[in-house]
Amino acid sequence: MAFRCTKLLKIIRSTSVFRHNLIATSISLPEEIKVVKPKQYKTEDNLIFLGDPDNFGSLSRTIKPSPEQLEDEGDIQEERFLQNKPLPSQKLTIKQYADLIKQFVKQKRIKEAMDVLEVRMLKEDRVKPVSYIFNILIGACADVGYTKKAFRLYNDMKRRAVNVTGDTYTCLFNACANSPWPQDGLRNAKHLRALMIEKGIEPNLTNYNAMIKAFGWCGDLPTAFQIVDEMMQKKIQIRVHTFNHLLHACISDKNNGLRHALLVWRKMLKMREKPNIYTFNLMLKCVKDCNLGSKGDIVEMINTILAAMPQVKTNNVQLEFMQKNEILNIGCQEKTLMQSDAVPIVNSEIITLKKDEITSAVIDTEDNVTTHPVNKMVKAKLNNRMVPNLLSRVLNMNKVTGLQEVHTVQDKFAIIGGQEDFLKEMEVYSVKPNVKTFTQMLPLLDNTTEAENKLLEVMKSSDIKADIDFYNMLIKKRCLRLDYDAAIDVKQIIKNESEFRKKRYPQSKKLKLNVNIMTYGVLAMSCKTRESAMELLNEMNEKKLKVNIEILGTLLRQGTANNEIGYVLYIMNVAKKENVVLNEMFLKHLEAFNDKCRERINKEQATTGFVKAFENLSKYYTSWLKDVNIQKVLQPDHPWQQFRQNYPDTFQRDNRVAISQPKKFYKRNRKHIPYVPKIVN
Repeated sequence: MAFRCTKLLKIIRSTSVFRHNLIATSISLPEEIKVVKPKQYKTEDNLIFLGDPDNFGSLSRTIKPSPEQLEDEGDIQEERFLQNKPLPSQKLTIKQYADLIKQFVKQKRIKEAMDVLEVRMLKEDRVKPVSYIFNILIGACADVGYTKKAFRLYNDMKRRAVNVTGDTYTCLFNACANSPWPQDGLRNAKHLRALMIEKGIEPNLTNYNAMIKAFGWCGDLPTAFQIVDEMMQKKIQIRVHTFNHLLHACISDKNNGLRHALLVWRKMLKMREKPNIYTFNLMLKCVKDCNLGSKGDIVEMINTILAAMPQVKTNNVQLEFMQKNEILNIGCQEKTLMQSDAVPIVNSEIITLKKDEITSAVIDTEDNVTTHPVNKMVKAKLNNRMVPNLLSRVLNMNKVTGLQEVHTVQDKFAIIGGQEDFLKEMEVYSVKPNVKTFTQMLPLLDNTTEAENKLLEVMKSSDIKADIDFYNMLIKKRCLRLDYDAAIDVKQIIKNESEFRKKRYPQSKKLKLNVNIMTYGVLAMSCKTRESAMELLNEMNEKKLKVNIEILGTLLRQGTANNEIGYVLYIMNVAKKENVVLNEMFLKHLEAFNDKCRERINKEQATTGFVKAFENLSKYYTSWLKDVNIQKVLQPDHPWQQFRQNYPDTFQRDNRVAISQPKKFYKRNRKHIPYVPKIVN
């Protein structure tokens, strides 16, 4: 009892001292600051507590945040991310996402295909993508030349720790090859190749082929050949597909591409690789687009071919190119066989010909032919070749001495055999030509109707059905040589062939032959008068084909070339009526025609009617520029702008191709078959 009393006295003393000190050291608070008293709680014994006695600490308190704390956009997104979790049934499988992307890619709807990954998978469904999804999208960007987006996806793969496969690098190099700017594609290709070397990634055969394609198409032909040397050092077997990529790379060199292509062909024969249909088609394209180079380059090429021929060993070869009226001397001594490359050998004596007679000379060496066993892969068929052929395994250099006379496309085609010998060379390797072969061969023929009709007969005998692109090329070839009547006759050929195929192959959609917008584009080159242009446009309206600026530009070019102001006014009215988006070339033709007419009037060579017509044209041209959509001409479209926006609705077809959404639940259609016991007698 005494102990409790002493303890109570101590508490009273301490509280009185505390009260005295508090009064002595009191601080006067300003009136603006209001002291917030804490909430007080009373117990049954009337004891006062500042906090809730039933709760311990501050963890159980309900905190009500103020609205100012959630104004940050990042916090709002995080709150939504935590609250809006996708349901498991909402997610699809990787294959279903891939099928959905492939449907968009098939229709060239790149933006919608990207949204499947960037919006649906990552944001809505929150599914981690795999390398297969990235490879599909990078390949789609590579096909259309969207290089920047392809490399962004590649960087996104590395950021998300997705495995980068060999297919990824193949697609990236293809994107560099298809870039609309060769210099930009070459820079990206060099960077990617250096990155692979830095990381120690060993390319496979497909990667090497894609590298050759990228560097070749972007104009870096030496690097393309260095890659082939690297493949040979690593003992990677070089197949015909690699040679095809090299031939495609040679096409980028317009001055010396044909010379490089012929050397690649001889190297392919030396390595005993059999050419396929793509090899022959690429050689035809190289003949059309490339040249042999200078006179010294031609001499160097022939000497290189002679030194590298696998089947013969030349002891003394002299090749001298002299002036126009001098004599060409070729000395060829005895040719012997090399170890296992047994092929027919052609022995010839020293031949002296005038330079003008070389291209038409036919040297009969049939009596001096010695036949030996040939490799089973290629059956050498020796025929009396009327023209030189640098593609043949049996190379008779006596007929190739006129290479310095090559100037035209027909001459370049002659050095690889011409039409007949080129097709015979394909028979040697058991390669059947296709319609693309004859389409590539058409511009290389002589500019005569007889040569073109002969090609049509060869196609018919070979059972090759020409498509509409072949006939379009035929119309264009005849229009370029101003043979407009023969070009218009092709329309009747198309009509007859179409009717025949409908009767002969009624169920075949692939063999149907119908004119398209390109057909009318090349036919516009034959419209020399306003009446013919009106007839062409009316026929397009009957076929329900919308006229484009390319066709109107071709018609305008014909009108300005013939100085027909009425023709030009009609084309301008059609462009305004159809609301066709103009291009820079169309306006350049109008400006050039305006300058041409003013110059003619200033020289006083124009009639009174022509002067009045030109005044009407000048007045109408000023108002016409305000009515047509000229803003897009001043602001040219970016090549990648079409891939950054959604696919627009078509003008001619209201029914767009629908995208089928994948099914979330699959139900097997199992038909119940009741059990019927078999009765065995």
